[in-house]
Amino acid sequence: MPNWIISCHGYSDTKSNNKLAITKRQTYQNATIPKDVELVTYTKQGETLSMDLGWDLWEKLTGGQEQQAYNAKHKSKKGIKSIINYGLSGPHDASDFIDWLDDTGNSACGIFEVGNPVAIKSYPIGIEVET
Repeated sequence: MPNWIISCHGYSDTKSNNKLAITKRQTYQNATIPKDVELVTYTKQGETLSMDLGWDLWEKLTGGQEQQAYNAKHKSKKGIKSIINYGLSGPHDASDFIDWLDDTGNSACGIFEVGNPVAIKSYPIGIEVET
């Protein structure tokens, strides 16, 4: 089975109108990781990975250096474990969108197969998708 990249903004599934608000863990809904899936994260909860640093990770994940990218992880979870159920969205506005474009004009915001920089689904400006 291939590995996948979900590259986007994330936010908690709460009643807050501010998607970037930091909330207490117990206000999040939880989801379960299927037994054979490993979830790898690259930032701590409540932190963001700027694309200034993210492009290096992006190039490793889409350019065949998966092990180097894996070594840079914050943490991973595997098996039937509870995780926070995040919502996903594309860039918030046009200025944010520019930061997600690579040198060829492709957006790094979407769902990708590891080793392939072309999204199978891109997230445009301000579009929210459910997890």
